[in-house]
Formats: sequence, C-alpha cells, structure tokens
Amino acid sequence: MTRVPPPTSDTDARSRPDDNGRSRVGRRAVLAAGLGAAALGVAACSNSTPPTSVQPRKLEGRADDELPVEASPPPVTGGPPLITGSFRSARMGGRDTRWAVARPNGVTGTLPVVVVLHALNTNEKSIFGPKLEMQTVMQQYVDAGNAPFALAAADIGRNYYHRRTDGTDGGAMVLDEFLPMLASDPKLNLSTERIGLFGWSMGGYGALRLAAMLGAPRVAAVAVSSPAMWADPRNFPPRAFDGIADYQANSLFGAQPKFAKIPLLINIGSSDQFYTYTRQWAAGLRPPAAFGTAAGGHTNRYWRSVLPEQVEFLGRNLAV
Repeated sequence: MTRVPPPTSDTDARSRPDDNGRSRVGRRAVLAAGLGAAALGVAACSNSTPPTSVQPRKLEGRADDELPVEASPPPVTGGPPLITGSFRSARMGGRDTRWAVARPNGVTGTLPVVVVLHALNTNEKSIFGPKLEMQTVMQQYVDAGNAPFALAAADIGRNYYHRRTDGTDGGAMVLDEFLPMLASDPKLNLSTERIGLFGWSMGGYGALRLAAMLGAPRVAAVAVSSPAMWADPRNFPPRAFDGIADYQANSLFGAQPKFAKIPLLINIGSSDQFYTYTRQWAAGLRPPAAFGTAAGGHTNRYWRSVLPEQVEFLGRNLAV
C-alpha cells in the first residue's frame, strides 16, 4: 500500500515565523521558486527555438516482441484434428504458404471462422501446439452447448501483416488469398461472410489492422493478446516497420474510430512490455473495448490463461 504523506499547511509550504516573529521563507518555497524559474527558462527557450520534425532514433531491434523461434511447426496432439495444406501466394512473393484449419468434432454443416494471426517467430500451427491449444479450448466451448465455429491460420513469417520493401504483404495475403480459399474449399465447408479475428503479439497488431481495413459488419468480433504496438514513432524495431513513413502509414494510433462498431476484447499482462502502449491506444476507443489484465508478461503462460475468455467472446459475437 502506498503511504500518503500528511497534508501540509500553507504556512509550511510558504513561510513560517521564527522565534522573533519575523517571516522565515520555507524550504519548499525556495524549491518551488527554483522550479518555477527553470520552467520559465524552458518556456523562453522553446518560444525562441523553431520546432523540429520528428527524427527516428537508431532503429535497433529490441526484444519487445521476440519469442523463441519455432523452426518447424510444433506437434498437435490435443483437441480436434487439423486440416492442413498450402498454396502459392502472389502476395508473399510467390512462395508456398502453409495453412491449418480446426473444425470442432461432432459438428457438420457450414461454419463461421475465426482467422488466427500468429506472433513473430511462430507459424500457422503455433496456436494449435501444446503451449496454447486454442482448438482444445474451442472444442470445450462447443461441447458446452455453444454455437460452433472453426479456426484458421496461415503462415506469414516475419512480415508484420503489411506491405514491406521486399514486396511481401501478409495482410493482403490473408484478405485477398486466404479468405477466398477458405470459402471456396468444399472440404473445409466454411463461411467468410462474417469472420472473427484473433492474434497475439505481432498477430495481435495484425488482427487489429485487418479489422480496421474490413470494418463492421464483415468483422463480427476481434480478440487480441498483447498486441505489438509502438506509440512512439522513434522507437520501433525495423522488423516491424521499414522506416518512419512505413510506421506512419501502418500505425494503429489514430485508427481507433474504425473500431466504433466492432466488438473488441484486449487482454494483456500487467508486466507485459506493450502494456503502456496498449492502454494508451485503448484509451482512444469510443465506445471503450473490453479490456482484461492480470499478473503476467509476454508469455505463452499468460496467453493460454485468457484463451477461454477470448474464445467465448468470439463465439458469442459470431453467433449473433
């Protein structure tokens, strides 16, 4: 508990009589005067110095969004089986792009889908691996009698879900190639007329960016964990943006009005390195988003702990 100092009287703050009845200037008054003079000096300097444009700091990669590299897709052992495949993606420079879909067991017919956007150094199967097992959480939700939906993810590497200088664009791949593929493949039997979006870390940023692009009612709901966002245009790593102009074109700061009609749930641990930026961004949302926080960091342990809440949020809004 924070200790609150006792209130200080005006006499203590400004002056006190000495033993001879003369006014004696208090120490706090001297400090206040000094601070006031310093402030005036700064103001005078700022008035005489012309404003300068924002300059980037040295864009050194920080470990904010770095996770252990998953060199190959992790094994999937729990929940419903995965349907997997790949396609040649023009939006990703012509490379083969892997994808994975999980449909709940015991359900037939056409299902709505939540598109999962993965974190940095992970891939299309990471959300289904033993550390997160979102498909198991989804199956438990459906088994409890709730409306079913499917999960679908595609591998974008380290692209950060927007167009980069190498010509690749993970966001465009999801919108222009992956979603049409999901809707057209008869063995998947999915509807993409209204979708949910989910992502964590880099994928949390990606889910928010794509939601802002698609808007409501196409996006039924968005749930994100620890979205990788930088409010300071001088303080982002080059893996996220290719420079100041790229940051300004693709930053989510200023895009909050686009979420006015999209149900949004944000979860982030109180010790997560993106906590301050995320709270700052969320403060600009009208109406406010659902915001969940608890002890935890930028870790699978925290992300797994909030998945039941996020799955319920996505499923409930997809069923409307």
